[in-house]
Amino acid sequence: MKIFEWARNKMFWLVDGVKGGKKQNHYNDIKFINENPTAPEAIDLKRERLQNVLNHAVKSTANYKEYKNFESIEDFPVVNKNIIRDNFEQFQSKEYINLPKFTVSTSGSTGTPFKVHQNIDKRLRNMADTIYFSEKAGFIIGNRLTYFRMWNAFEKKGFITRMLQNIVPVDVFEMKEKNLIDSIIKDVSKSKSTNSWLGYASAYEEICKHLDRKQSAPISSNLKSVIAMSERLNDYTKKSIFKYFNTEAVSRYSNVENGIIAQQPLGNKKHFEINEASYFVEILEVNSNKRVKDGSSGRIVITDLYNYSVPMIRYDTGDIGVKDSIENSAVFKEVNGRKIDQIFNTKGEMIPINLVLLVNNYPELKQCQLIQKAKGVYHFKLNSGQNFGREDEFLNEFKVYLGEDAQITIEYVDEIPLLASGKRRVMVNEMINP
Repeated sequence: MKIFEWARNKMFWLVDGVKGGKKQNHYNDIKFINENPTAPEAIDLKRERLQNVLNHAVKSTANYKEYKNFESIEDFPVVNKNIIRDNFEQFQSKEYINLPKFTVSTSGSTGTPFKVHQNIDKRLRNMADTIYFSEKAGFIIGNRLTYFRMWNAFEKKGFITRMLQNIVPVDVFEMKEKNLIDSIIKDVSKSKSTNSWLGYASAYEEICKHLDRKQSAPISSNLKSVIAMSERLNDYTKKSIFKYFNTEAVSRYSNVENGIIAQQPLGNKKHFEINEASYFVEILEVNSNKRVKDGSSGRIVITDLYNYSVPMIRYDTGDIGVKDSIENSAVFKEVNGRKIDQIFNTKGEMIPINLVLLVNNYPELKQCQLIQKAKGVYHFKLNSGQNFGREDEFLNEFKVYLGEDAQITIEYVDEIPLLASGKRRVMVNEMINP
């Protein structure tokens, strides 16, 4: 580890120690439970924390008080984004409502943005989860982190924060601009720092295809870890990252409202190791709340063991997965997100990102679906639940990506239906020959 990276790492843990070592304690707990899943102490801790959050919910929230005589978690209802946002006050804990909290907004990748509060201990838990799972992928605090994201849809980190965290933000939409991908490749090859990448799988695919077109030789670099999030990491990208950078890419399954739910281990494994230290995970049938057998496909439903500000019990993530066990550890054999078709701008160029992320900037919308009807012709289905007074702003923002000459219509609907698979299509291409 280089001297400045070493210093950042030591300073991070030193500051935590001065504040009581809370992140270190969470980290140790996460590591112990996830790496010793059958140990009696780990089993007891998981059972105790589930019981504690259920007891807290029935005691301190209006939404769950009627379940005070519950016998198991299966007595609780399954909830989703719309249920929580439409009844947000009922989900807030009266014991935490006046205590310090953090507000996080979802990624909007579902077409259903909403905000949720997190208590301080939940925030610390998420930080420790991130440290633990990042280390498993090869990242150490202090490493230089290039973060590929659609930054316009999220709160941007300030210059001082980026410097302290050693983060280099890259807006994935701007990667198509002249020489930007070459600049990224040159940067990682010339950098003397230990480098890591975090971001959308589609960004890595763009980089690899660019290198293919150039018939590039392998890149000599200090790239030590690559973590893909938000999108499926396909075999081509995984193999190409290794081919060009001699680094294994792993996929992370997470969401903004909760945190890291699972992540692929190193070693070219396809399964995802579930973060049982912080979440209780169920797989339910698509059309009912009955649990499926291990090895069968169903809805991924989680209970957050640490959010006491807004307890999220049996929260339907909107994703489909297959849960099983490998060497006594709980894993996802498969994780399938929302159905997203490829969308093209008015010039006929493929847009490599999920544009519906921009809905993050419009929390008054409940759901959004983008449909491409023809070249340069687009249709939005919006579920606003109220009068949407920012229609012009909404259209102008999407035209930045679709094209200023885009023909866009809007239809207001009460609900955007699910597919038979249980997934919701957030971007649809209806062109005959896209």
